This record gives sequence, C-alpha cells and structure tokens, in this order.
Amino acid sequence: MHLQRKIRGFSRDVGRRLDRALGENLIGLYLHGSATMGAFQYLRSDFDMLAVVERPLTKDEQRVVAELLMDPEMPCPGSGLELSIVTDASLDVESHSPPFELHLCTVPEARTFVDGHGHPGDPDLLIHYAVAREKGRAIIGPPPEEMFPLIPRSWVLEAMADELGWALANATPGYAVLNAVRALRYAYTGDFVSKQEGAYWFFRQRKNMMPVRLALKQHLGRAATGPTPEAAERFVGWALDEINRVRMDLDEDE
Repeated sequence: MHLQRKIRGFSRDVGRRLDRALGENLIGLYLHGSATMGAFQYLRSDFDMLAVVERPLTKDEQRVVAELLMDPEMPCPGSGLELSIVTDASLDVESHSPPFELHLCTVPEARTFVDGHGHPGDPDLLIHYAVAREKGRAIIGPPPEEMFPLIPRSWVLEAMADELGWALANATPGYAVLNAVRALRYAYTGDFVSKQEGAYWFFRQRKNMMPVRLALKQHLGRAATGPTPEAAERFVGWALDEINRVRMDLDEDE
C-alpha cells in the first residue's frame, strides 16, 4: 500500500506540472506499464505515462514541460519517468509509426528529450496505446478505453517483433528474454501482462524454461547475472518465429 501511495502521488505530481505547463491544452494523462499491472518495483521500474493534448505544442510549451518534468529534484518512485505527449487528432490516424509532440525520459542512464515535430514517428506508441487502452489508468481525462484507439492485433505483434530485435542489439539478454515471453503471451492469448506475469505463465508451458528463469531472477534482483547472450539470442529467435507465425495467420484471417 505504501508503494501504491507513492505511485498515486507521483502521478498526481506529473499531472499538476503538466497542467501548469499546458493549461487547457491538456485533455488527458494516463499511467500504464508495470505500475498498472501490479509489477512495479520501487526504484527499478520505469514510470510509464502518456499525455494527450488538444493541439500541437508550441516551442514554449515544450520548453516548460522539459523544465518541469526533467527537474532532477523531482522525486520518482521508479527509475525515472518515461512520457510521450500526443495530440488527440493523431490518435485517429492509422499508422504503424504514430506521430508525437515530444518524448522524454528521466531514467539517468537513458535521460533524453525528443522533439516530435518533423520526426518520422514512434512505432513503440502502437504498443503503448494498446496497453494503455486495456490496462491504463486515467490521471486526467476520460477513461483510457474512450481515449485510445483499438490497435489491430497483427500491428501490435509486428511492433513487438521489431522491439525484440532492438532489445537483442541494445538491451541486456535478460531484458530481451522477458520481453519475448510477454510478447508470446500476447501472441497466444491476446493478453497484455508484465514481465513477471509473462515469465510465470511461460513456466507453466514447461519448455525452454532456463533462460526465462535466469532472466526473472536477475529482474527481481535475486541474481547478479541473467542468461548468456547466446542463450538469449536462441530463445528470442524461437519466440520471433512463433510471433511471426501467429501474425501471418491473423493477416490471412483479415
């Protein structure tokens, strides 16, 4: 309960700061990810949020958002805030790489601010929209199922497959393995789950479990190392074959 109070308090703090920066332009703020799936780890998990605005942001609005939300003194119960701001109109555009106004991350090792104007878009937003619609929590604005579009399942799987390729090249082997199991869970059942819940589900399948077991122990802080890069590459390669098989079946049905 103490952690949940910290999550609610930080969510409201982000909402207050965005309201100061954007005023009536802000029409929705949503929490998603591990914080809404019962898998948030204090000081370890990213704090994932989406904000929706009525009109595109001005340069001054972007500057004030950056000043207020990238304040190093702003307390966060997780490893840092990860926030994308999009327009309401952009949610109606069918795209595999939706446009955005800005993206910011305050996780120390990945601290960044990206101006979305003139940017080709962000395919990760497809997954964020789908997760927020199913599992998100409204901090400001209407319920998430009324705000975010219904993303075709085959599109989500394509974005998940692309993300797994990125994870193999850029993230830790354990991260790639746990992302693979939750993508498999979605491919097989259509359910969005956390990394932990995906791992526990996979254990019940009773096959190829060792890379997942090692990745989960590392993720939970119970082991210093996870699966080897070679083991992760083999596991993710197998998972990608399964995900693409399901995606092709969906494309044929459509």
